[in-house]
Amino acid sequence: MLNRQRLLKGITIPELLIGVLIIGVVIAIFVYALGVQRTMARDSKRVSDISVLRASLGQYWLQKATYPTSDGIYIGEPGGAERLGGNGFTTAEDPTPPILLDRVPVGPKSNEYYAYRGGQAGYSLMFATERETAYGPAGTYFAHSVGVDTLDEIK
Repeated sequence: MLNRQRLLKGITIPELLIGVLIIGVVIAIFVYALGVQRTMARDSKRVSDISVLRASLGQYWLQKATYPTSDGIYIGEPGGAERLGGNGFTTAEDPTPPILLDRVPVGPKSNEYYAYRGGQAGYSLMFATERETAYGPAGTYFAHSVGVDTLDEIK
């Protein structure tokens, strides 16, 4: 009879606290992992965007034997450098052929743009990562026609 009464009582407060603690730990791990995955996805988009921009700038160079001339712009800004065409980085309304990129990529966060400067000698395309990528630890990087490094030089 004593055993049956124990079963009918329900769970004890320590058992309830342990259950809540376990659920809390699982939720905390899930939230952390989700944050890590989001930053990795943003960095993947940045790396992909830079690859697309470098390839398009390579096509521009093959056609013009120079890179778009600029002392410094943020590409992708509305009303600014939104397209890569025959006149370099221009607004979306500029129809000058050939159109190499109808819409230049922008960073994954709102108001995040890639910085570009360049000319005859080469270009420097600035972007930042939040976590470690194939380029190295989190930080600011500069893409050039010859590769990606941490030096803001026109190459």
